Amino acid sequence: MSFSVTSLRPLARQPVSVARCFSTTTQRCFVPPDSPSYIRLPTPPQNEEKKTERVRGFLPVPRQIFHKRDGDRKTQPAYLEETAPEASWARNSNKHQKWRSKMANARRSNLELGLKSLWNRHSARETRQKFRSEQKNKRHLEAAQAPEREDDRLTRGSVFDSLLDTKVHSDPNRFALADQRRQEIQAAETVKKEARRDALMELYINASNFITTEAQLKEEIETVFSDDYFKSRMGGLWGAENAWGIHGAPLSFGEMLATSKKMSNKLIDITESEYDRSVKRQKKIAEEFTGGKME
Repeated sequence: MSFSVTSLRPLARQPVSVARCFSTTTQRCFVPPDSPSYIRLPTPPQNEEKKTERVRGFLPVPRQIFHKRDGDRKTQPAYLEETAPEASWARNSNKHQKWRSKMANARRSNLELGLKSLWNRHSARETRQKFRSEQKNKRHLEAAQAPEREDDRLTRGSVFDSLLDTKVHSDPNRFALADQRRQEIQAAETVKKEARRDALMELYINASNFITTEAQLKEEIETVFSDDYFKSRMGGLWGAENAWGIHGAPLSFGEMLATSKKMSNKLIDITESEYDRSVKRQKKIAEEFTGGKME
C-alpha cells in the first residue's frame, strides 16, 4: 500500500470568516415583564364559531286562533259548515266540475284536520304551561315555608333578643316624669308672668312724664327750643350752650373702635363685657320707643 507525499502533509488551517455588524444600533435582547412576549405561550387556534346569518326584516306576530271566550268552537262541525259550506247544486255534470268538487272536499277536510291539530297543540301547550306554573308556585311556597337550614343558623350573625323585640314598652316612671315636667313648665310660666308684670310696672312708672296731649306737646316744644334751655339745665354755668355741653361730645370712630377692641384708655370700657354693651344698647332703643327712662 503506497501513500503519496501530499497526503502526509498536515492540513492547512482554513481562514474563518467572522460576520461583523456595521450597524451602530445595538440589538435589544431584554424583554420587560410588561411585554406580551415575556412568557412564551402557544398561539391559540382561530375561532371557528359559526355565527347565524342575519335575516333582514321581522316576522309578524302570530295570530291567536283560539280565543278564551270561544274555546274549541272552531273545531265543531257547525263552524266548519259555516266556514266552508257545501255547494247547493251538484257538480257531477262533467269531468271539470267533478275535479272542482273533489278539490273543495279536500280543502274542507284539510281545514277540519288543521283546526283539530292546532287545537290539540294549543291544549297541550296550555296544559304544559299550567303544569309548569303550578310546579313553580309550589316550589316557591315550599321554599318560603321551609324551616331554616342548619348551616344558615350556624353561620348567621348574632342578634340580641332585645333588638328583635320591636314592641314599644311603656316607661314605668312616665307619670313621675310627667308631673316633674308639668312643674317645670308651671315654674317657667310663673317666671315669665312675673317678668312681664315687672316690665309693665316699670313702663307705668316711666309713663308719668309721657306726652299724651297736643297742649303738652306744644309746651315741650317751647321749652326745648327756647334760647336758654341748655343754660337753665346746667344752672347757668358757662359753656353749656348746646347738647354737647350737657351730654358731652359724641364718640369718635377711633374711640368706638378702641372700645370694641378693648384698647380704650378708660378702665370702665376695658372691663366692660359685650353683654353689658348689648344691655345698654337695648335699653337705649327701648327708651327711644317708649319715650321714658328705662332703669
